[in-house]
Amino acid sequence: MKSIDVAIAVFALGLCSGSVLALEPTPAQEEPGSDGAMTAAAAAAEAQEQQDAQGDSERLRHKDRALTVMDQPLDGSSIEAFTAGLERLDKEASEKEYRSVMSALDFLLFYDIGAKRDKATLYSRLNGNSPNQILAKVHETRKGNGR
Repeated sequence: MKSIDVAIAVFALGLCSGSVLALEPTPAQEEPGSDGAMTAAAAAAEAQEQQDAQGDSERLRHKDRALTVMDQPLDGSSIEAFTAGLERLDKEASEKEYRSVMSALDFLLFYDIGAKRDKATLYSRLNGNSPNQILAKVHETRKGNGR
């Protein structure tokens, strides 16, 4: 493959990946007899790999964030199970988050007609919902009531 063909291929790949790479052949593609030093294209490819690795790390961090106590479903099969989830929330979430969820539960206990102001009924209706989903439900309900 000629150097110009390699340069075009590297440039096209750079456009597809969202970054522009230098238009020089990599060490493996250099002409015979070269000193084998790292070219600009090889350096750019290495930089792109590092950037991809950083993106992978960010996705993993995001995945970890998704597994916080605020995103874990609460067990509403019984009052005891739901209360245990709330105790875990009290220990692992911030005070502000905990108070927001408790306020949301008080709101739903009063305004959720299906719960009939009964904790066992409300908790069973919220079975499988995460604290963030409960907060979103209350937010939507308040928004619908013009609050």
